[in-house]
Amino acid sequence: MKTPMKHNNPKTLTTALEKAAKHICTAKSGLCPHMVEEYPCPSDCTLDTTAWECWAQYFLDQATPARPQNNTD
Repeated sequence: MKTPMKHNNPKTLTTALEKAAKHICTAKSGLCPHMVEEYPCPSDCTLDTTAWECWAQYFLDQATPARPQNNTD
């Protein structure tokens, strides 16, 4: 059995995230997470926006813990 590689290099992780996002996008017929997961778009979509980029941001947002909201009432 091979020794597992350590993937803590930011460039390696970014490349892996991009590849995963492209695979998911293809599996979801090119639909963005807004259409599949009812995930709000992180920014305005333009003609330059590609669905896999939205999937990458979706995954990043899932990995980032939500910040507690202050109750200002």
